[in-house]
This record gives sequence, C-alpha cells and structure tokens, in this order.
Amino acid sequence: MKKFVLNIMGRVSEMDNTKVSIEVEASAWLTETGIETVVYIGDVDMPQVVKTETLESLINNTLLSYGFGDTMASIHKKDVEQLLATLKNAYEYAERKVQELGFDE
Repeated sequence: MKKFVLNIMGRVSEMDNTKVSIEVEASAWLTETGIETVVYIGDVDMPQVVKTETLESLINNTLLSYGFGDTMASIHKKDVEQLLATLKNAYEYAERKVQELGFDE
C-alpha cells in the first residue's frame, strides 16, 4: 500500500507565531467490491473519509470516456486493448499470488 501524507502548516493569525500542523493521509485499497479510498485527518485511528468505487463503475466511466455516446471512438482502440490486457494481467497476477500464499479454493 502506498500512502500519501500531506502536512499543512500555518499560523493561527498574523499576530500569533504559534504554528499549527495538520496531517492528512490518504491511501487506496483493492477490496472485493472495488477500490476503496480512505483519508485520515490528524492523529486518529479511524478514517474521516471512506469512499468505495465499484470496479464496474470504474470500467464503465473509463470506457465511456473513450467514446461518443454509445459508440466507441476508433482512435481509442489501442487504449481499450491496453485496458483489457491490464485487467487480464491483474487477474492473473492475483490468481498467482493467491496460489503462492497457499490459499485453498
């Protein structure tokens, strides 16, 4: 998992030299239902934001961006082929990792 941490620093006011720092941490996870993004703000144990995008909605949005209405734009043929290859490779990789980890089906 890669996590991204953003430290925001500032002063309370022009007259006050007290510095304030807020840590914002965001990360993404692949779940059984899709891609889950979590955001932690401050020094907390539970995320303040949890958003899950289904794989279906991500695929639909991506494919719609390659088309015009209900028609796939021919200029995106290679993009679509690469997307399909990437998804297939991801499935095959996950299947190998499951076997390596000894998970019985």
